[in-house]
Amino acid sequence: MTRTRRRSAPARRAAVATVAATAAGVSLLSAGAGSAQAADASAAGAYKHYVALGDSYAAGTGLPQATNDTCKRSTSSYASLLAAAYKPAVFKDVTCSGATTKSLWNKQGSQAPQVNALTKDTDLVTVTLGGNDLGFTETLTQCVVASQLGNTCKASVAKTLDAKLDYVASRTRDMITDISRRSPNARIVLVGYPRLFPADGSRCAPYKAQVPLAASDVAYLDQVTRELNVTQALVAHQAKTEGKKVTYADTYSAFTDAHMCQSDAAKRWINPVLTPNASTGKLTVTSGSAHPNGVGHLMMGRKAYQVLQG
Repeated sequence: MTRTRRRSAPARRAAVATVAATAAGVSLLSAGAGSAQAADASAAGAYKHYVALGDSYAAGTGLPQATNDTCKRSTSSYASLLAAAYKPAVFKDVTCSGATTKSLWNKQGSQAPQVNALTKDTDLVTVTLGGNDLGFTETLTQCVVASQLGNTCKASVAKTLDAKLDYVASRTRDMITDISRRSPNARIVLVGYPRLFPADGSRCAPYKAQVPLAASDVAYLDQVTRELNVTQALVAHQAKTEGKKVTYADTYSAFTDAHMCQSDAAKRWINPVLTPNASTGKLTVTSGSAHPNGVGHLMMGRKAYQVLQG
């Protein structure tokens, strides 16, 4: 007789939340846009050719229902939820964990350049990209190591990150320009990054085991996320004034009190840095660490939907 290993309580709760979020996806995406049925009816068919571009925050990395192991892409991602709402005739999801803006125009391992998915017929493009250009994952790792040594990381990484923000701004402009050139009729939604940490680092103190960071570094990493989002929002605004069909979707504000140190786990939309292994319960880094959970992706999708319907 084969016995199925029982998952830990946190893993079971996460799985239930993801299933519930996915099942409720279409109707909750419509919430706030009038009658749910009326909104769903108006959304279906509004876009015929939808292309999703981006990195792990767009791919749904860490969520179940993976469709591509290399890119850690999931059907529970915000892009898939939007596709479920709009029901386009063509949906191309080329998001990929680890993607940078370079991945738009160059192969990422075995994956083709993401812009290859764009055509003249594409009428909707969503994209979340730039965090890996900034080196956010590497910075987070440095900050965790510094904390374990009893130090902080801000002094050692701040100068490099400040310089990279200018690079991200330039690459974001190039990205919007090229998408607009390849798909001139496309509505482009630049979906920002959600809030991962609270501004007050002391709020993470009770969760030190799962968020092993100095309080000052928690606040600094939140500041970095805000600066990245503001940088890209300003680029999108400028591009829009120049006639580009681009809008920025602010997901950060939607996650104001839903970061990884939210005391109520049911209201936490971001996975912590370390999560319990489903089999052993041992805290470990996973592909979904410091990424949105199922409800988080639902809310990111909702913000993008509201922008498109507005």
